[in-house]
Amino acid sequence: MVSPQDGMLEGRILPNRALLGREYRREPDGTYLQNWNPLLLARDLHAGEVVGKDFLGTRVVVYRGPDGKPVVQSAYCPHVGADLSLGTLIDGNLRCAYHHWKFAPDGQCVEIPDVDRIPSSTCIYNYPAEERWGLIWAFNGEKPLFGLPEMPNVSEDELIFEVDRHGLRPVEGFISSSNVVDFQHLKTVHGIANPIPTSIVFDDYIVKVHQEAPDRIADSHLYGATWLGIHLQYPNMPERFFMAGSSQVAPGLSDGFYLVAMRRSEAEKIGEDAARARLQQQIAYVKKLYSEDEPILFSMRFRGRGKSKLVALDQHFAKFLQYVDNYPRAKPFDV
Repeated sequence: MVSPQDGMLEGRILPNRALLGREYRREPDGTYLQNWNPLLLARDLHAGEVVGKDFLGTRVVVYRGPDGKPVVQSAYCPHVGADLSLGTLIDGNLRCAYHHWKFAPDGQCVEIPDVDRIPSSTCIYNYPAEERWGLIWAFNGEKPLFGLPEMPNVSEDELIFEVDRHGLRPVEGFISSSNVVDFQHLKTVHGIANPIPTSIVFDDYIVKVHQEAPDRIADSHLYGATWLGIHLQYPNMPERFFMAGSSQVAPGLSDGFYLVAMRRSEAEKIGEDAARARLQQQIAYVKKLYSEDEPILFSMRFRGRGKSKLVALDQHFAKFLQYVDNYPRAKPFDV
């Protein structure tokens, strides 16, 4: 990973600005939103492999346990701090490359060469982890505060979908996700003619927005301030389902993923080739949204609550900023 302050991010040239992607006049305090974070594509996590990911300003390892389920643990060995992503899985345990200490999927140290008695406090830390929507997820906290994201108005088994990684972005995930309540932005940048919501509900961990106009009905659910699920319906066009969001990599840095979907019954009706083409059209639509937003997002200094000069049109956006300020946060386990 290359720092955005260095001017490059996965091959993209970025402005060289010290506060890029962070909130103006707010120093990071080491805490992050307590929410579900997509870490990598499930298809990229193979049995027997250990993957290292930068996460929450530190690092984690991701691998599949003996039961095939994902395990997400703090990456630095408690001995002298070797990166466990350089280690090896042996009989279901993760062996550190430096001194061959071994750690079980529950994080407990189970073997130290030439040592008979292992202190019970010798462990690495587990993050709640799940596999869903073709992604490996980790929750920032000891126990999840809410369930994994859902698509509005439809169950997962009613859909077929494609999922992919968009990549590192020099912006906080909640800033890009604020689109869902920034209705002036939806009109000026994305060309949505009637974006004003019929209803908007700020629950503890989910923001639900319903928009209804003659040319478009939209239901948007924002989970944990960084992961968005949207269902769009049109009078003369096929409906669209998509998700987009990011993990919290470090202050001012997120890792984006997206997913597009359609009803399984519709896919069976139109046939495999037409369904694949339909999903490709939806991917193009999501990438269009990215391309419209990113030149702005990647160069802005987000002013945040109490510093942005808001107007009456920004009432829902203002409430979202307050919502994010009050959202529960936590430090990573290994700090």
